[in-house]
Formats: sequence, C-alpha cells, structure tokens
Amino acid sequence: MLKPIDTSKWNRQDIIREAKMQTDVISRLDVWKRLAYSLVAIGFVLGLWGTNVSNMIAIIAGVVCLVVGIPASIVLTVGVSRGRRNVEHMLEAAGVDVKELLRPRGKGDVAKRHAADDAKAAQAQDN
Repeated sequence: MLKPIDTSKWNRQDIIREAKMQTDVISRLDVWKRLAYSLVAIGFVLGLWGTNVSNMIAIIAGVVCLVVGIPASIVLTVGVSRGRRNVEHMLEAAGVDVKELLRPRGKGDVAKRHAADDAKAAQAQDN
C-alpha cells in the first residue's frame, strides 16, 4: 500500500515546485482528454454513417469508439478539473494569489507591469 508523503516540513518553494509538476501532468492529461473527445466524435460519425449505408463494420467500430471514448472522456474531465483545483489549493497554501495569476491580461496590463518593474528598479538604484 502507498505511504503518504509527509509534507508538514515543506517550504514555499517545495509547494510551488510540486504545483508546477502537477500542472505539467494536468497538461498531458488535457491532451488525452481531447483525444478521448475525438474518439467519441469519430464513433458517433462512424455509427451514423454505418446506419445510413447499412455497413455493419462501421456501426460496430462506431459503437466500440463510443464505449471506449465516453468513459475515458468523463474520467479525464473529472481528473483534470480536480487536479486544477488541487493545484489552486496548493498555491493558496504557499501564499500565491491564484486569482491574480488566472486573471486575463491585455497589452495595457503588461505595460503597467513593466512600468511598475522599472519604477522598482529605479528605486533600488537610488538606495
């Protein structure tokens, strides 16, 4: 049986590093989720086409794709959403403002950020 990892002595950088690794895994799972959605679409199209042309092989292939694709899509969708929520909780525990990270950014926001960074650098040089 798996033994839980003792995270009580982790510092902020350890939590952020773990969140980054989990984010990378979630990105890979997201690719598999899109593939599962594609499998569902292919199964639907094959089944529909097979019924129109009375092709039993296409119908069977479509049903197989649907039987495999639908549960895979559900499992991956739930896994990705819960994984993202877990990463958000980890970053909140590390003291990172998650809402600020996820906020949509435009060109004006980038320019303001650069101006603020330039002001901090100038202030640091003055001291």
